[in-house]
Amino acid sequence: MKRSNPFFLMIILAFFSCTGNLTKEQSNNKPGSYSIEPFEATILNSDYSMAYSVLTILTKSELRIVFKGGLVGEKDSVLFYKSIQPSDTLQEISNIHIDSLKEYYSNNCIDDGSQVTVTFKKNGKEKSIHLSNFYQEDVGKIIYLINSLVADKYKVWYDKEKLIADYKRCNGN
Repeated sequence: MKRSNPFFLMIILAFFSCTGNLTKEQSNNKPGSYSIEPFEATILNSDYSMAYSVLTILTKSELRIVFKGGLVGEKDSVLFYKSIQPSDTLQEISNIHIDSLKEYYSNNCIDDGSQVTVTFKKNGKEKSIHLSNFYQEDVGKIIYLINSLVADKYKVWYDKEKLIADYKRCNGN
């Protein structure tokens, strides 16, 4: 009868203990393990010269894009709808502290350009945030998620690198 090599036995035990830990780690990251609080984030893009606006609505479970006609008798119509699954980004959005957001962020060196207004509703509170050529991290998460789910024609322009670079250039950084 042959005796087992103790070194070989230690390698086998180490291997199985590592794979057991990997399996345990993977099972803790279930898709259903998110705790996403109810919220609603809306972005209104308006073209007053053409008498219409596009309203983007994100909640914890869906994304809708609605055409809102500005002419008498024109009806709103849904341009895009998608049910969404819980994700890390959705979790981060639901954790946004509405009280920490300012109502207005701007780059004072640019008069026109990117103008984005986001209304965020959560826990019975509502806050409108207007961004004038300014990148704000929490709003950036909302727009990032929206843009990752829609076709190019529905994307909201919000270029993080450009907005930050313009702001730094304005402030001499």
